Amino acid sequence: MPSPSTSSASPIADARLKRAWEKGVFIGFLLWTYVSLCYPLRDTDFWWHLKTGEWIVEHGFSVPQVDLYTFTEVTTPWIDLHWGFQLLITLLYHLGGANLVILVKAAIITAAVGVAWAAAGRSVPVWAKAALWILPVICIAFRGYERPEMLSQLFLAMWLWMARRVEERPKLVWLLPLLQLVWVNCHALFVLGLVVGACYVVDCLARDAAQGRWGLEPPVPQPSARTLIRVGALVVLACLANPYFDEGALFPLTLYRKFTVDQDFYSFYIGEFHRPIDVIRQYGWRAAANVFLLAEAGVFCIAAASFVWLIVRRRRWSVLRLLLFIGFSHLAWEAIRNINIFALVAGVVACENFGEAIAVDQPASPPRKRLTLLRGMAVILAVLIAAVVSGQWNAFAGGDRPFGLGEAPRWFIHDAARFAGREGFPRRAFVANNGQAAVYIYHNWPERRVFMDARLEVCGRKTFEEFNEILRNMATGNIRAAPLFQQDEVEPPVVILDSRNSRDQINGMLQTPGWRLVFADHAAAVFLTDEQADRLSLPKVDHQPLLYPDGPPDK
Repeated sequence: MPSPSTSSASPIADARLKRAWEKGVFIGFLLWTYVSLCYPLRDTDFWWHLKTGEWIVEHGFSVPQVDLYTFTEVTTPWIDLHWGFQLLITLLYHLGGANLVILVKAAIITAAVGVAWAAAGRSVPVWAKAALWILPVICIAFRGYERPEMLSQLFLAMWLWMARRVEERPKLVWLLPLLQLVWVNCHALFVLGLVVGACYVVDCLARDAAQGRWGLEPPVPQPSARTLIRVGALVVLACLANPYFDEGALFPLTLYRKFTVDQDFYSFYIGEFHRPIDVIRQYGWRAAANVFLLAEAGVFCIAAASFVWLIVRRRRWSVLRLLLFIGFSHLAWEAIRNINIFALVAGVVACENFGEAIAVDQPASPPRKRLTLLRGMAVILAVLIAAVVSGQWNAFAGGDRPFGLGEAPRWFIHDAARFAGREGFPRRAFVANNGQAAVYIYHNWPERRVFMDARLEVCGRKTFEEFNEILRNMATGNIRAAPLFQQDEVEPPVVILDSRNSRDQINGMLQTPGWRLVFADHAAAVFLTDEQADRLSLPKVDHQPLLYPDGPPDK
């Protein structure tokens, strides 16, 4: 028979060991999230964001009011709510280049996941919580780009955390206006904070009406209705505290229209505006087998099942969580670009539902079983980390997000942009795809401008339609049919076509009389008229490098 001291020491030792393994699993989970987000820079928008950040610094921290970069939208108002993000990446890039930007991006999004982890599911065992978050993290890593939404994910996670913890610590609610003030000056998705707040208020009203009935939690005295009204007013005022005042506060409605009312037009030309179902319809079973689409479907099913489980087990449900799930599922359904935002919210919803479902009096599992489950999850996380770092996960998931830093090789048109910015070249450029126009802008603005870039907050549908018409003319060798190239009094722009997405246009231009290929590498082709090329003494070059954007085939 064990001595009393041994009996008392064993549970204490078991508890300490359990806590140590729980911390290890949590750290391993965050490490896996972090390394999953460390892949080379490949987002073309980064370059116009960086250029704008440099412009803001050079102009005494004033923000742009009209378009700076195109010759088609010179007087168009530009509501640049990204300016806070742009200053951040400008500082990081000038301190440590793309490597530092990537590392900080991964840290910010990992912090968002960590805050979301803490927001819900206290009753869920750590091993099970890590399992629930695996699919959401896969979705989040899919859109882990160096874009303003990396900050939006952190701010959204903080709103979700507040919504869950504010009733325990009511004074936290006064931090929301400050949070919203920062968010509105970093990204147009600040509106998602208002969505979370509105869902919370509706939940409070529903619980107050139910008074513990209908399967809803009873109301709580704090924060009071008066406090919520005051804080809500301050949050709205914070949204107005941007360089564009009411136009900035209402700008999310303009963007929302582009992937809802005008979704059919924009999604046809912009991949990230596709609906998940449209991707499957267009690309068939291969798209349906895409790891990230499967992960998104899995996240949806798990979150939906968590509501069913909670109702069956405890006859309970939450208006807040249901509204969040419906609202953010709508965003995910409308465009695959919202997959990361949806996954973050759905992960919180699922954890909280399952946590509430199991938060009943029940015998605790044996210590040995708990440790076995924790160790098993630790092994799974170790395997996932090793798969990411070794490249096995990237090979399995599609091959375009390898573990590493720097820029994606052979991806950006840097050399072509520099070449086209040489003395004597036209000061206007037509660049396709329009995302690569940002690279040209970074190297050549303000002396030169582009026809269109990827800033949909500036370039309207009419310009986009003209851009696409020009591309169709180029593909058929009929570039002279485009009004842009019929202006006798204006020099034709230099044409830069990327080798990955503009193959038809390159082939058409190679067959077009009066135009000459003057530069070609793995990333892009540069065309000038024969007259322009002769003036600059530029001969026709070999187009062979354009055939191998990923490098020449192994011999």
